[in-house]
Amino acid sequence: MTSRRRGGGAIAWDGNWARRILEIIYGHYKKALDALPLEDIPALAPRLLHAGVCFGFADPVTNIVANTLLFECEGQDGDPALLFDCEGQDGDPNGGGKKRKRKRNPSESGGGDANSRVTRDEVLSKIIAGDGPSPPETRTIAERSFYGLVGFLISYFRFLSTWDALRYLYLARADLLVAVRLVQDDRCCRRKEQLRIRSHTVRAALKCAAYSSRQPNIDAFLTGSSALVSHLNIITHKTFSVTEPQCRLSVQDIYWLSGLLHKPLKLKKSDRPMDFAAQRFRHLDMDASIGKVPAGRLAESLRGILLDRIHTYYLKAVSRLPMKDFRTRHHSSLLKAGYCYGPFNPVSNIIVNTIWYDAMFPPSENFEVDMINTLRHVESRSLNGLTAFLSASIPDLSEHGAMIYLIKNNLNICNVIKMARQEGYDISVCDDSAYKAAMDAAYHPKPEEYMEFVMQTLPVVRSAVSD
Repeated sequence: MTSRRRGGGAIAWDGNWARRILEIIYGHYKKALDALPLEDIPALAPRLLHAGVCFGFADPVTNIVANTLLFECEGQDGDPALLFDCEGQDGDPNGGGKKRKRKRNPSESGGGDANSRVTRDEVLSKIIAGDGPSPPETRTIAERSFYGLVGFLISYFRFLSTWDALRYLYLARADLLVAVRLVQDDRCCRRKEQLRIRSHTVRAALKCAAYSSRQPNIDAFLTGSSALVSHLNIITHKTFSVTEPQCRLSVQDIYWLSGLLHKPLKLKKSDRPMDFAAQRFRHLDMDASIGKVPAGRLAESLRGILLDRIHTYYLKAVSRLPMKDFRTRHHSSLLKAGYCYGPFNPVSNIIVNTIWYDAMFPPSENFEVDMINTLRHVESRSLNGLTAFLSASIPDLSEHGAMIYLIKNNLNICNVIKMARQEGYDISVCDDSAYKAAMDAAYHPKPEEYMEFVMQTLPVVRSAVSD
């Protein structure tokens, strides 16, 4: 199995992470097989092998069971009673009254005769993959789950490389929402950036995961995932938990669960799956803090997160400048020297640096623009300047640590230095060397003049500018 990762290169099947995660996924399927009454309902086996992926909005074992039952409901016109060989008069497979046999289509998977019954070990043998990569058309349900998990993470987190996604999945024990929580915590995501089931981003990521795992019915899977969310509390707590050791679902449990999943509530009334993920997160065997996450190419994706935030600050700064002046003259000074580092918050720094450069080095010719094609180069240089400033101010702080601090403090250098001092770092008091490092890293067009400005004029300006 090879998978392209962002940034080039490939992840090989024998490159450790895929194999480790698959071993964890096999463990989830073993628990699911222990929980399912395959002997009483043999039709469950082919459904699981066909559509019982382990990703979704619950824990992996619950996802396997739910996805197995949801595929059956869809495949049988939504009648959960058709899972069984017989049913009661009121649709209860163990209800009173005369029971009637259901005629079985010979082409239907599963079956009630002895030849169609399979054991747990037989099903498990069809889940565990070989030592080498499998072609897409012959991947086991465990392999397809693996691809779905990775597909969701790299779709949901724009700057997450496949390599880093594998590391997070390993730490999260192949639990999708725990992996999401781990990424969010490590990257200091703000509250408004937390996962919301109804968001377009989540829906797109889930659809990407379904395609990556080659789900047989994408629409049914997406609908079923919403149904599971809407009943997650009662499924997890009030009746049974398939994550508990030696849990065994009865025929009645399967029948009840099948009917429940086929009657989703409105999402606005749904349970909050990230709350349950937080509980599972706290019970991880290992310490899943940022210090324990292997770095890999984490710096690359952290840089992408910071560039996204910097872009937002530039848009805010542009919106606060007089539009007429910006279109005729300030656009040039912003692109040349409107960096977001300095003694204020990022937006104020952009505005002050832009106006200063325009006043000191006005363009020889004014020309009006309707739009700026890109801010990428000034944004990238601003980030280089920010990290260089911190490295000079806090010699013991790594580049990776500097980016973590910048995320935590919304790129405010003063707040970063204050936090670092509180956490025991030695802080350099030589401001001119920090600014010099920032200017060198950002390729400032007028470094000597800017140094004079920040050391002599800015202290006066700072008292007049409100953050």
